Amino acid sequence: MASVLNILVLVRLGDPLTQRRAVLEKEHFLPRFAKDHNYITHDFSLPLPSYVHDISFDAVLLTQSFLGGRNSEEINNRRKNYFGDLVKSTPYKIALPQDDYTCSNILDTLFCDWGVDLVYPACSDHWKVLYPKFSRIGQLKQGFTGYISDNFIAGNSSVKPFQSRSIDISYRAAKLSPVFGRMGKVKTEFGELFEKSSHGTNLKTDISVRPEDTIYHKDWYGFIENSKSMLGVNSGSSLQDPDGDIHKSVCAYLDENPRATFEEIEQVCFPDLDGQTIFTAISPRNMECALLKTAQVLTPGHYGGFLEAWKDYIPLEPDMSNFEEVYDLLLKEDFIDSMTARCKEKVLSFPELRYTNHVDDIIGKISNNCSLSDSERRASTPLIQKYNKEIIGIKKTFWKRQRLKLKVRNTLGNLGLRKLKNFLIS
Repeated sequence: MASVLNILVLVRLGDPLTQRRAVLEKEHFLPRFAKDHNYITHDFSLPLPSYVHDISFDAVLLTQSFLGGRNSEEINNRRKNYFGDLVKSTPYKIALPQDDYTCSNILDTLFCDWGVDLVYPACSDHWKVLYPKFSRIGQLKQGFTGYISDNFIAGNSSVKPFQSRSIDISYRAAKLSPVFGRMGKVKTEFGELFEKSSHGTNLKTDISVRPEDTIYHKDWYGFIENSKSMLGVNSGSSLQDPDGDIHKSVCAYLDENPRATFEEIEQVCFPDLDGQTIFTAISPRNMECALLKTAQVLTPGHYGGFLEAWKDYIPLEPDMSNFEEVYDLLLKEDFIDSMTARCKEKVLSFPELRYTNHVDDIIGKISNNCSLSDSERRASTPLIQKYNKEIIGIKKTFWKRQRLKLKVRNTLGNLGLRKLKNFLIS
């Protein structure tokens, strides 16, 4: 077993000025928690130095962000044509996809073509539906949308007391496209329906699905900790879009009918397809609320098999039909305190949700399947050091130019030149 491995990590994180800390930490988890190895972490958008092909890697890690953007033909082509040879030449290949139900056939084909060895699906079931070809030739092992770090546990060993929290119930979510089916529709409407149902009560709420109300970084954890309870829905989708055709159809229909209802879109773009298979997973929010002892008021669901209704969370029907029952429980401090304490201990009891366990598993897989000699690894050390030194300047210059291009494009658009150009072309 090699003591020091050479590992390539491929990401697609975009402009450093707009990167979200939680995503950044998750994409860099291997260099962060297994520091004794040699890494190159390369961003999808940056030019790839030619000498990287001369480096002997033990393994390549295809992260969530690198595998994202599958509805974009431009991104798919760059991923395949620009990185294909590099990935194929690497002895051991690991993929960490998310939202597997979106363009699942593209992932399935890519993993087979690239000879990926191990895939960690985030969805907790239906792997043969998602990966009909790869499931016959490769290894699939349960992955998760997020993991718990020891630092987070230590930093939140004691949390804000229930009585000191100023928000009774909170919620943040993005308005989702109809391509996620009724599960996405529920996620968008859940907070609004709760607000309407709670009108006239004395509950202090902080609920929004507006992009401008998104909370980032440490402020997000503070928001959770200042909430006595938080709404939530099943993470995932009730609609599979294997090739992205549904996405294209929905976008085209909305261009022509911007005020179309979900039911109208469903009838035209994916009739009788929603709900055929339900893809779900436990979400980072579920784990964060558990560790910060914030009560979870969730739509009934599987939650990866980790959370149980009435014991770990309060189930609230999407149509608010049991609102009065839930409202009564939210006022019972002893019940909430007991439930949140039990939920925290339960989540902490699952080693598979810990970064340490995930890192040990991946490093172990690479070590057991590595084929390089120590001399081959050491011969690549100068090139790895060269890359990590040069990429700082490359990244800085690249994103500076990209921001300038964006600024110029936006300025021209504001002047109306974009409309004039389109008119002339048409």
